[in-house]
This record gives sequence, C-alpha cells and structure tokens, in this order.
Amino acid sequence: MIGTDIALVSLLAVVILPFGIGWWIGNPVFAAAVFVAMAITVALGAVGRGETAGDPALGLALSLAVSAGSAAGGGYARTKYRARRTPRP
Repeated sequence: MIGTDIALVSLLAVVILPFGIGWWIGNPVFAAAVFVAMAITVALGAVGRGETAGDPALGLALSLAVSAGSAAGGGYARTKYRARRTPRP
C-alpha cells in the first residue's frame, strides 16, 4: 500500500503537475526550459562533487529531465488546442 502511494505521488510530481505547468505557460520551449535548467544544474553539481555512481542527485536530474518532457508536452498540447479553437479567416 505504501509503495503504491509513493508511486502515485511520484507520478503526480514528475509527470502530471509539469504537464499542467506546460499547459498553463502555453509554449513548449519556455515550459521545458525551466526544468532543463534545473536538471543541468543538479547534474553539474553531482559531477562536481566527484563520486557520481551512487549519487541521488543524478536521479533527481533524471526526474527533472522527465518533467521537462512532460512540461513540453503540455505546452505543445496547449498550442494545438489554441490553434483548433482560433477561427481562421
């Protein structure tokens, strides 16, 4: 039961909420840029510390990269939604 709760919270935090942020921003590049910048910062910090084999920061960087993809997907979906709803002359 606890494992299921952790999986659902992780799914919410890593995929669903960034998609909503991307939808709200409405631009896939801008939505993903924040998460990509955070992932690069965390990864460079992990590499700068030296031992990267068991560093949990690399897992955080990976989850931020997944969040960037999700946010970009949300922004892309919003642009497609707006394009369908905008009447063409």
